[in-house]
Amino acid sequence: MKTRMRFTKTGSLKFIGHLDCMRFFQKAIRRAGLDVAYSGGFSPHQIMSFASPLSVGTTSDGEYLDVEFWSLPEVGEQEILERLNSCMTEEIFVTELHILDDKVKTSMSLLHACDYLISWKDGTTFGANTEPVSDVDMRETFCAFINQERILVRKKTKRSVAEVDLKPMILSYAFSRTEFEQKTGTPLPTLNNEYDSEDELYLKLVSGSVANIKPELVLEAYLRYLKLEMNPFSYQVHRIQMYFD
Repeated sequence: MKTRMRFTKTGSLKFIGHLDCMRFFQKAIRRAGLDVAYSGGFSPHQIMSFASPLSVGTTSDGEYLDVEFWSLPEVGEQEILERLNSCMTEEIFVTELHILDDKVKTSMSLLHACDYLISWKDGTTFGANTEPVSDVDMRETFCAFINQERILVRKKTKRSVAEVDLKPMILSYAFSRTEFEQKTGTPLPTLNNEYDSEDELYLKLVSGSVANIKPELVLEAYLRYLKLEMNPFSYQVHRIQMYFD
């Protein structure tokens, strides 16, 4: 019996890695007493897969996890969700749970795009140049950055470093929630983003097994275009939502 869960990851738990997040769900499912399915062989493990592992330090309202069960209690999906959340925390908890047909593909194989919000922290700068974020006209400079014929970057893969063009992989961008919703035609959910900043950048990026672009790579290319140095502690990335075929 396949299920798909949407969950949040915020607060201090943004600093735990993907494997620890997976162990967190494994323990929560066992504590909830749910009849989770295990693989065979000498080292059985719970059958679960994440749509796209979240980078350490990134928060999210739109993470997805597929879990298989041998059986589930004969109650509604909401009751199962509440039973699972009773074994979780305020910083990682399930917001949606759906029982799927057994023929449905995994969310990892269906993923094709993600929405992100980049917020700059108050009083921070872009790096060693000590250029205050508030002194940069982001709307003008980012539009000029996007309007380049090509945006070439060097992207690390598992085996090598490849040169890729970011431009076709940036599907949409905006500088406010309202503008982003108008551009994409999709209302955004209530966000648990911990930084309420006047300087914000919304991005819709290609994601998935074929091509996957992280917002940090776009930000790095943008600052290089401005001839500014990237300060990794000056901003917060929040994943808003994922989109599936």
